[in-house]
Amino acid sequence: MVQNDIDDAIDQIGIIKSGGDLSSVEVDHIEELELELRFLRTFIKYKNVLLPDFLVKITRTAQQIVKKLDFGRIPDECRTNVNVERLVSQLQEFVEGNTSSMCNFELDDSDPTKYMDYLNKNLNDSLRHLFGVSNPYRKKEMKILKKQLTFIQKKMRFLRYLYDTEINGYVGHEKLKGLRTQIQLMDENMGHFYLSLWYGGDQTLVSCSLCLIVLVELELKKIFLGELKASKFTQSKTFREKKLPKGFSHHLHSLLRHLKNFSSARNIDVAVEFLLVFLGDVPNHAINGKRLNEVLAKIGVVVGDILCVIKEDAIKIDDAMIQILEKIEDLKEDAEERYKSLKYSPSSEFPTIGGLNFLDSFLRKLNDMLRSESSLDLIMKPYIGILDEDLSYLTSVFREVAKVQHQHEEILKDLQRRTVRLAYEAEVSIDSIVVQYNALSHYFFSLPAIIKESKQILAKVKEMSFQNLPLKPFSEVEPSKHLPTHRSNPVNDEEIVGFENESEKIIQYLIRGTNEIDVVPVVGMGGQGKTTIAKKVYNNGSIVRHFDVRAWCIISQSYNRRDLLQEIFSQVTGKEDKGDKEDILADKLKKSLTGKRYLIVLDDMWDGKAWDDLRFSFPDVGNRSRIVITTRLEEVAKQVKHHIDPYSLPFLTSDESLKLLQKKVFQQESCPPSLQDVSKAVAERCKGLPLVIVLVAGIIKRNKMEASWWHEVKNSLVSYNGESEGYSLSTMQLSYDNLPDHLRPCLLYMGMFPEDARIPLSELISLWIAECFVQNIESRRLEETAEGYLNDLISSNVVMVSGRRYNGKVKYCQVHDVVLHFCLNKSREEKFMLAVKGNPNRFQSSRWKDRRVGFNFSTDELFSLGSKTFRRRLRSVIMTHEGNSCDRKSFSQVSDMRLVKVMDLNCPRDAQIWLDIFRPLIHLKYLAVHSIANYDWVLNLPHLETLIVRKIAKGSPLPTNFWKMEKLRHVETPEGIVDQYKDRKGMFDESSKLENLRIFRYVFIKEADNLDLLLRKCPNLQQLGISFMKAPTDDSTSGEDDYAKPFRINMESHTHLQSLSLFFPGSPVLGLQLPSNLKKLVLSRVPVHRAVSFIVGLPVLEYLQLMNYHGWNKSKEWCIPPDITFHKLKWLKLVNLRTTTWDASEESFPQLETLVLNDCYKLKEIPGSFADIPTLKQVKLIGSWADSLKASAVRIKEDIIENEGNDRIEIITKGMWAARKHP
Repeated sequence: MVQNDIDDAIDQIGIIKSGGDLSSVEVDHIEELELELRFLRTFIKYKNVLLPDFLVKITRTAQQIVKKLDFGRIPDECRTNVNVERLVSQLQEFVEGNTSSMCNFELDDSDPTKYMDYLNKNLNDSLRHLFGVSNPYRKKEMKILKKQLTFIQKKMRFLRYLYDTEINGYVGHEKLKGLRTQIQLMDENMGHFYLSLWYGGDQTLVSCSLCLIVLVELELKKIFLGELKASKFTQSKTFREKKLPKGFSHHLHSLLRHLKNFSSARNIDVAVEFLLVFLGDVPNHAINGKRLNEVLAKIGVVVGDILCVIKEDAIKIDDAMIQILEKIEDLKEDAEERYKSLKYSPSSEFPTIGGLNFLDSFLRKLNDMLRSESSLDLIMKPYIGILDEDLSYLTSVFREVAKVQHQHEEILKDLQRRTVRLAYEAEVSIDSIVVQYNALSHYFFSLPAIIKESKQILAKVKEMSFQNLPLKPFSEVEPSKHLPTHRSNPVNDEEIVGFENESEKIIQYLIRGTNEIDVVPVVGMGGQGKTTIAKKVYNNGSIVRHFDVRAWCIISQSYNRRDLLQEIFSQVTGKEDKGDKEDILADKLKKSLTGKRYLIVLDDMWDGKAWDDLRFSFPDVGNRSRIVITTRLEEVAKQVKHHIDPYSLPFLTSDESLKLLQKKVFQQESCPPSLQDVSKAVAERCKGLPLVIVLVAGIIKRNKMEASWWHEVKNSLVSYNGESEGYSLSTMQLSYDNLPDHLRPCLLYMGMFPEDARIPLSELISLWIAECFVQNIESRRLEETAEGYLNDLISSNVVMVSGRRYNGKVKYCQVHDVVLHFCLNKSREEKFMLAVKGNPNRFQSSRWKDRRVGFNFSTDELFSLGSKTFRRRLRSVIMTHEGNSCDRKSFSQVSDMRLVKVMDLNCPRDAQIWLDIFRPLIHLKYLAVHSIANYDWVLNLPHLETLIVRKIAKGSPLPTNFWKMEKLRHVETPEGIVDQYKDRKGMFDESSKLENLRIFRYVFIKEADNLDLLLRKCPNLQQLGISFMKAPTDDSTSGEDDYAKPFRINMESHTHLQSLSLFFPGSPVLGLQLPSNLKKLVLSRVPVHRAVSFIVGLPVLEYLQLMNYHGWNKSKEWCIPPDITFHKLKWLKLVNLRTTTWDASEESFPQLETLVLNDCYKLKEIPGSFADIPTLKQVKLIGSWADSLKASAVRIKEDIIENEGNDRIEIITKGMWAARKHP
């Protein structure tokens, strides 16, 4: 027999190998032959189990071995010892006599473990040889497969041992029948899997093998617990625990992915998906005791049937599918029985403010699920369809009723609150099923109960009369009546009124007095104007001239010493954060201040310890340096004072109050005579508190010309008779009550951020969108609507602008600490959110039911306190504290938050931690992290809209699936590489596009040719920041260094772009055609004289920044011809310019407002003609500069004063060599 000859050959080869007389090449040849013979031996012996196509391949393998033996590809010594002629003859006989009709494709019933032994040896060969070949493109894939094969091999050996030593011979034949069937099915599948592996076929069959191994384990479990109770294995954890073998759900997930490729397994994926939902609740003890074993047995039968169907031909599938679905229904009945007796009561844990916008968002989600073909969505589709229909009708009614007076107004408001809470609860139930948190409970209990409740609300609404209301589907929402068609963006955000005498006194304290360093404490309650008067003093001309260096730093209740030191150091030197430790930074700050007369303002200090943490960085060299400290607390003021007693701030006078109120309400206009008396009466009621006046002005100016409205506000103030800060809070409540419903959640959300935080507008808007606060209005982008919301809040004076862009639009915003305090209290009252600040030990997660939380302590502290149940409930998490360390085990608990939609982890960590943590968080819409290792994990987040990464360990390619994440709106990926040539899956060639993506920053382009690809994939980008790694491919220069190849970039057709940053690697840029709608442009490493030719044709360009790092551009002169004009340019920033001479006419910059020169230390002077630019307001010198450059700026200022009699230009200097700022 051929098998015996193969056995003899393998034995002889083993003897020859052990002799050690062969060369390495000869060893390779005979080991290859040995491997092939072992493979052939298995499948010649068990050829009856082979499917026809595998049988053909086996026959071809035998033919190839014959050729090797005939053509002498083995050593002569091996040919002598191995009976080659006989082996060749037997193999040829096998080839010639083999036909598919000999096979029945099933393993016989004699001894299934023998086949298992052979397969184990073949698997061992695979582990030793198949993975020895290095393939960098499949390294990760092969590593996973190797791990799976090792696991399979161990399992099969264990099962083989149990069958032979513990069961066979001790249990009757009939009782072994089920086990033999399962082992037989497992062996057959393993054989087909191994053959597929050998011939480079479908490796996903491993999921079937793993599932079949679990089924064998279930049969063994039943036998041990029923027949072999005395066995030591019966007491083992494997069989004692009443649950499925470890990893079964994971194997089923893999099987589900595999089934997507099987047309013959139609509808089975839905059955498998339900099994996964079912299994998700087994650990939750929803089913237990004896009944658990019965249910697990049923699950085993269903999975076995599914695996059998995969192997069957198409004719038999329909009948099998009917049987499978019947068994699934039987399982459903088992689960449903458990929940019939439970009683439902609607949850009161959810917020209701801003509820209509949430309902709109939830309905869009339901619509997406109804259109989805995913198995899980199909399971829930009956429930989703009912919810969509009911909530769509109710939302339309609530929106329309809100526009008119109605007799049932109060009843409807109550029904609306109930509906919003119900929608929140429904979303939690649906999302919990998706991530398998108490899935059975939500599927069989919560969702049916929620639908029943929605039907009751629907019935009550329909009882009322709404025949005349123009009800619309939720997707046709009209613009809100609260959104004005035009909004102004005044640059002067803070009206400083009053405190004339007080500010003059403080100025005198600062300029005169002792030569020693001195501290001036300013004391006043919240909202009294401490920060306002400090700013008035800080920006006073005599102060600016007197001090060489000034810096402003906000302390707040929760502060970080390093952050404070860095903030002051950056303002003093103009240098960015380099990650220095606290003590090193403190020493650097001290050295940078030594020899300079400095003024430091420490605003809003709550504890004298903050002064102790900073004081040693402020050197005293007898030059009258000063520190101003503002505080609410008299004891802090006494603690920090040196020579001067604390200055207690008085309230505004009646005249000052009236002046501030009218200025805030009417801005540039005058108060009409008819409103003078009532405005004075309102001002009197504000009790001289600037914050109260500002808040009241925000309420009044919505209807500022109506006297009745002034009187209504005045009368409302009467009821708020509290004193001091309580009065500010009472007024804040009045302001909040007068906000439109859709603005209230946006305001309260500001409480998630730290006190005095400057919040970037782009991030805030992305958060509002992710939280479903923003109304989806046709013909208007969500970002535009959200920006309108912010402008409305600013107009209401509840949000302050803390920084504007070059075009006057808001860049940063913040809230007063009194407003923040109100937001925190109101949020708790409304169950809107929980912001945890201060001592983490006072936080008890078991007491809080909030699903939206902000933490101002480190991640490791959070996870040492919060329970798993608490984490599983969270939907939004914002961390605002930078922890110093966190072990992997603690931080891995982030993956427990599987319902979370918004996550901002502002804490630097070991980048390797991040890889696996986010994979389970499939509901994420907003994710901001400090540091990661790579971007591979992103493709597991299908709902992600915003991705902000602040740091990456090293450059990492964006995964090809990234381009299929169609919901992305805002992406910041430092060193995320776009590389078309590594697209093995052909994803770049597909038609999918990121239509919603508007902001894409910090991306790297591997080859410049990929730029067109990126722009095609992201057709609606408005802001783009890219760095090129190489120039375009050019065969004519293929021998050149990549960094010497010239760039020719054409982006002219992409007119949607408004902001563009291009960073080149240093290669010449010979061509750059830019889109005509650009308003902001940043160019790096493009010579200034060449850059002008690229940008002069941009008609609406308002901001231009030219950067020249590493001294790449060494041109000494820059001359702008007088016929070149930048018609709209308002802001010009030059960084690291190495030019010494700059010649330009004022006609080239007719609209220029700000000129910034950063580290242009070789530039001798600013063109004198800039004094004739009528719009110029500001010149900034940052970093280092020549004395002559600063002198030229002063001359321009003096010329303007002399020629115009107007001191309209401000000169700001910031840097290590900065001397002073001239007003």
